[in-house]
Amino acid sequence: MTFPDPQALPEPSRSWYRVSREVLVLILCAMAVMSVAGKYATNGSSAADAFAPFGYASAFPMLAVVALLWWRQRWPVLIAAIAIGASLVFPTTPFVALTAIAGAVAVTTGRTRWLLIVGGYVVTVVSLLWDVFSTSSLLASFVDGAAVGSTARLSLIPFIPLLAALLTAPFAGTGFLRQYRQERDEARAGTITATRNVAVMHEEMAREHERQEIARELHDTLAARLSAVSLHAGAFELAASQSGSDALAAARRVREAAQGSLDELRAVVDVLKNPTAARRGTGLSDLSLLIDRVSSDGADVRAQIMVTDPASCDEKVSHALYRILQESISNARRHAGDVAIRVDVRGGPQTGVSASITNEVPVGARPSSVGGGNGLVGMHERVAAMAGSFQAGETQEGTFRVSVWMPWQPR
Repeated sequence: MTFPDPQALPEPSRSWYRVSREVLVLILCAMAVMSVAGKYATNGSSAADAFAPFGYASAFPMLAVVALLWWRQRWPVLIAAIAIGASLVFPTTPFVALTAIAGAVAVTTGRTRWLLIVGGYVVTVVSLLWDVFSTSSLLASFVDGAAVGSTARLSLIPFIPLLAALLTAPFAGTGFLRQYRQERDEARAGTITATRNVAVMHEEMAREHERQEIARELHDTLAARLSAVSLHAGAFELAASQSGSDALAAARRVREAAQGSLDELRAVVDVLKNPTAARRGTGLSDLSLLIDRVSSDGADVRAQIMVTDPASCDEKVSHALYRILQESISNARRHAGDVAIRVDVRGGPQTGVSASITNEVPVGARPSSVGGGNGLVGMHERVAAMAGSFQAGETQEGTFRVSVWMPWQPR
């Protein structure tokens, strides 16, 4: 079994919920960037007033990084790396980088994942250090607003690694949780697919068992009876050889018909036992042999066959048409007796293949044998399977006509 090469699928449209969530994240990150930039840009807000313009100017590149977060689902590692680098260069909030890292952790593994987590941790440490040395520091509220450079303010530095770890952990944990949920969903989908495949395999095994049972029943019943018919026909032929040429010819036809039926039955049994085995079925190329055989049996068949390149016709179409002609001729001989049967077959790759089988309907004619009543139904089903058209019935001229058309290559 071969599978088509994978192709890039278009990105699914974002749902309103996802769009709303992404917009909210971008707004919060942008507000955090502007708030921190405004704090650092205030005169005297840092240990050196020369950093004030730099802190204000850092808002613009960081806002550009915030805009890039919109594509963090498409390029998670690249966006996270850009956010980490920008946050290390510019004094800003760590939440921009941590937001990008949360998305990247969800789709990475191994060394890359841990490098991103360490990068986010370092960014958080640097951002907290900037806050400690700012006059408008948030951390200074824990030491009663101690001045910049005071012993109380500097005492906050040993706690920064622990605080950075506490801030980084929720974002990293969100990434791990998203990856777990994705793996869980994939596992569930795989389980559903595997269950469906097992069900299909069980169904195929059941069908295979049914085919084997049918094959055994056909072989054990019909094959045995046809073999007996062929054996008795051979004895009849031997006895008829002393009675005259007509009786001998009739006996020979009985024997050949029984042997042919037995051969076809064995072919059907082989197909039931092994449906995938290649076999050469009867088709358009065998129509002349069919006409010759029924003519030699005494039927008055007047055939006109004009088919272009019959070998290129689909095997199923070709075989179906052969069986339809065979069944139509048999029905005509059974119901109409020794009347002329006209067969007209035309077709080609451009027009498809059509057939018409016509015979007169004698008044008061009675069937020579009782059939199952499924002949026309079976023919109609064969044609329908090939997406063709089928008509059968008496005409205004008092004849019975079977008309068939099928495409050269069914879709």
